[in-house]
Amino acid sequence: MAKAKAKPAAKGKGKDKGKKGGGAKPVNRIALLLALMAMVPFSLPTLMVMVVALLPTLGAALAERGGSRYAWICVGGLNYAGLSPWLFDLWFGHHTIDYAVHEITGVSMLLGAYGAAGVGWLIYLAVPPVVSAITGMTSQRQSVTLQAQQKKLVELWGEGITHGE
Repeated sequence: MAKAKAKPAAKGKGKDKGKKGGGAKPVNRIALLLALMAMVPFSLPTLMVMVVALLPTLGAALAERGGSRYAWICVGGLNYAGLSPWLFDLWFGHHTIDYAVHEITGVSMLLGAYGAAGVGWLIYLAVPPVVSAITGMTSQRQSVTLQAQQKKLVELWGEGITHGE
């Protein structure tokens, strides 16, 4: 069976390989920004609490440089998890600015959110060496196994097999 030849793309229809990322149109970004700004008065207590409580996540995002940026994900996930009981209390209880200021100035909410972020930093710092050690041990064990198999093959086939004779 013969393969059908691919038709060339019509002018203007194909993707330009020189251009980077499609991204959203500027009109969509402006509409999204306007919608978010319209929601601020209704969510001001939540924003106040989140800005103060999620500072470790912001610090992790700004401090980490390089290609693989995972610190802010690890820190941010646990930071948000530590903050969530107080957010739920704010959302389903007293969603007022006074209550938000009361929570921000209280020690328990900050201790919960910042403590969870600290655990996130510990996990981020402790897991890579553990994974590296496990990988190293696995590779070493595999190397020993392959050397034992090679020795059995040499005994079975003779020394000439290792020299390419």
